[in-house]
Amino acid sequence: MTIKYSQMRILIIDDDEDDFILLQELLYDAIGEVKEIAWAEDFNSASNMICAQEYDYYFVDNRLGARLGLDLITPIKQQFSTAPPIIMLSGVDDHQTDLTAMEKGADDYLIKNQLTAHLLERTIRYNLRNKKLEKKLAKLAHFDSLTGLYNRSIFNELLKKTIEQSQRLEQSFSLVTIDLDNFKFINDNYGHPAGDQLLTKIARRLNHITRKADVVARLGGDEFSLILKNVNNENDFVKTVEKIIEIFQQPFQVNSKPITVTTSVGIAIYPDDTSIASELVDHSDRALYQAKNQGRNTYSFYNQTLHQAAKKKHLLAIKLKAAITNDELLLYYQPVIELINDTVVSYEALLRWPDSQGGFYNTEEFIEVAEESQLILTIGDWVFKQACLQLSLWQQQGYNDRKIAINVSANQFNSPDFTNTAIEYHRNFPELAQKLTFELTERKPLEIEPNIIAKLKLLSLLGYQFSVDDFGVGHSSISYLRAFPMDVIKIDKSIIQNILISAEDLALCTAIIAIGKSLGMKVIAEGVETLEIVDRLKSLQCDLVQGYYFAKPMHVDQIA
Repeated sequence: MTIKYSQMRILIIDDDEDDFILLQELLYDAIGEVKEIAWAEDFNSASNMICAQEYDYYFVDNRLGARLGLDLITPIKQQFSTAPPIIMLSGVDDHQTDLTAMEKGADDYLIKNQLTAHLLERTIRYNLRNKKLEKKLAKLAHFDSLTGLYNRSIFNELLKKTIEQSQRLEQSFSLVTIDLDNFKFINDNYGHPAGDQLLTKIARRLNHITRKADVVARLGGDEFSLILKNVNNENDFVKTVEKIIEIFQQPFQVNSKPITVTTSVGIAIYPDDTSIASELVDHSDRALYQAKNQGRNTYSFYNQTLHQAAKKKHLLAIKLKAAITNDELLLYYQPVIELINDTVVSYEALLRWPDSQGGFYNTEEFIEVAEESQLILTIGDWVFKQACLQLSLWQQQGYNDRKIAINVSANQFNSPDFTNTAIEYHRNFPELAQKLTFELTERKPLEIEPNIIAKLKLLSLLGYQFSVDDFGVGHSSISYLRAFPMDVIKIDKSIIQNILISAEDLALCTAIIAIGKSLGMKVIAEGVETLEIVDRLKSLQCDLVQGYYFAKPMHVDQIA
């Protein structure tokens, strides 16, 4: 789609009229006539114009008398769900100001005496294109592609806003968490497409019984969550929840076959149980598990006895600490395949903890416990050193082309020991550092702060690479690309596994691949399980793939 510069409204914020006139003339030379070029000559007039009128492009001089243009970035962004391009201008090339502008959300940083019509045209064109993709991603990122309901990311924001509103109006509301009973049975016996149809029909029924003011979301898998607003007493809560249980009594028609499914429901009430969003979610989850323990197909309100579940976590933390001491943890490796020639280019190291029955503990569960108890630092250090040892061993065996990616949590990365260990490893094995990639997960996102950016850039200069994991579902992904020296984008498997059946997921996958290529990054598709998905990814020119279609995570002895 051709960008219509003639319809653009541009705001220039600069306290020097000569600089404004020069920039105005350069803009006309760069893109021709526009609808409007407005001028704010100081900080206060800029603040008023930002609130009174929306513009398509902002040029902001950093020095505005005694005030800084940097402080206008946030007010501009607050006017939009996805802000238009914000270009910072400065008379000097100051690296720290550049970093600060990026952190606050500016899209570019230009030096006044280096401005040309060609540079401005290129800047405007590139940033408008990136904003178009960003808007598309933001829209898709707010809604579940299968059911059309809100997704987890936007739901958490809506929950916080509901709390703020309820505080003002002195109202109560309930947070209801819904989980289908034995949904795995549906998928295993009727197939995943049938399971997806069932989830879509459930979403419709939930929308039908809730009011317009209520919020309905699919958090992932077979888990839904509702915010039922302005309910006056417990009896009203019960009536609503009984309606939820009731909608599952009638069979769902899936592929012309009646399918019956039951559900378990957990309810937490604001402000009776808590007035903190994260605690409300936790209380609702605990109530849900109590409902399941009561025999399923029922509901349960949160109460203090649910805290007994915390003891289970405590015991798991004790066992995990002993497992670390006794060297019981293992690393399994899953290959990453280059599609163009069907060859292995690297491996992702995945943590495993054997149990006494010949299987493994649930990795998500014990990693969550590890992060809550700070054992993640010890585990992360162990994983890093094991990966380094494995790379060294492979080199001794003549496998000089093998690379490893390891997951790094925010807690681990924020520890000074991690950076020091990485620097020491580079000092001892400088050639192997280039074979190690750190995958940044979004379980606890990294803060975009100058000291974090400096750490990443230092390690990047030493040869380490960085990838952003689960891209497309988290709220930090795009921010990571803009602020951090990323080398690889890993598209989340929830997107990849639906690209054959969901136009939205296919569009999102295509957009992410385009973003990666435009930024010079490699793109890995995670969760690839069928030949059909492989073929589609080839047609989209995706670089790399990873998933069960090629290989499950394996012990190092199984790697050929």
